[in-house]
Amino acid sequence: MKTKISPFIKIVVKTLLGMNVRAVIYMFSLKPGAFFHACMNSYKAANEGNIAGGNDIPEIELYDILGNRKPLIQIPVRRYEEGQLSTGELMVLLSILVAESPGEVLEIGTYMGYTTRLMAENLKTGIIHSVDLPKEYSAEHDPEPALLKDDYHLIDRRIVGKEYIDHPCAHRIVQHYADTASWDFREAGHPAFFFIDGSHTYEYCKNDTEKCIAFAGKQCVILWHDCNELHPGVLKYLNECRTQGLDIRRISGTSIAYLKIS
Repeated sequence: MKTKISPFIKIVVKTLLGMNVRAVIYMFSLKPGAFFHACMNSYKAANEGNIAGGNDIPEIELYDILGNRKPLIQIPVRRYEEGQLSTGELMVLLSILVAESPGEVLEIGTYMGYTTRLMAENLKTGIIHSVDLPKEYSAEHDPEPALLKDDYHLIDRRIVGKEYIDHPCAHRIVQHYADTASWDFREAGHPAFFFIDGSHTYEYCKNDTEKCIAFAGKQCVILWHDCNELHPGVLKYLNECRTQGLDIRRISGTSIAYLKIS
C-alpha cells in the first residue's frame, strides 16, 4: 500500500533540502519570507539542473555577430562589483548595441544602473527604458508569489539608478518600477533592443522573454545575461526556445546569450 505524503510535509522537505548559506542568513535576520523563497529557489534550481541538459547552447563569436561593422565604444576602468557585468561582457553588450543603433532599448533589471548608464552614454541619442522592482518590494509581501524570484540579497541592497542619476545621460533614461510578471510593457515605448537581466529563474526568464518577443514584433535583438550552469532556469528555458526554432547562441567567452529576429 502506497503511503500518501501531505503537501505540508513535501514543502518542509523541499525547504530543508534547499537550505543554503543565503537562506541561513535570512533566517538569522528574521526574514521568514526571504528564507522560504531562498530555500525553494535553491531546491528548484538543483532539480532544474538535472534536466536542463547542461550548457549545450551553441556558441557564436562576437565578430560573427558584428560582421563588417566596427562600433566604437567607451568603458570606464573600474573594479568589478557583484551584481554588475564584467568588463568583457560590457564590451560585448555595448558593441552589439552600438552596431545595431536602436532608437529605444528595454533593460530588465536595473540594480544600481551601471549598465544602464553605459548603454545611454554609448548610444548617443537613444532612449534607455529600464525596469526594476518597486522600491518598497519585500520578499515577505511579494505581490506576485506565483513566479519565483532569486538574488534576494541584491534586491535588498539595491539603490536603483545610483550609477546614472547625476550623469548628463540621465535625461535619456526612463526608469520604471514594476514587477515584469504584471507590468504593461507598452510603457517602454517602442524598443527594438532588449537586455534581460532580472530574476534568473525559469519562470521569469520565460515571462520576460515571451513578453519581449510579443512586444517587439518581427524585428529585434535580445540579449540574456547569466546563460550558464549557475543559472539552470535560464539554460532550461533558452534550450526550450531553441527546440521551438529560435536560433539562440551564447556569445563566446561570456554568459550572454544572443538572438536576432529579422
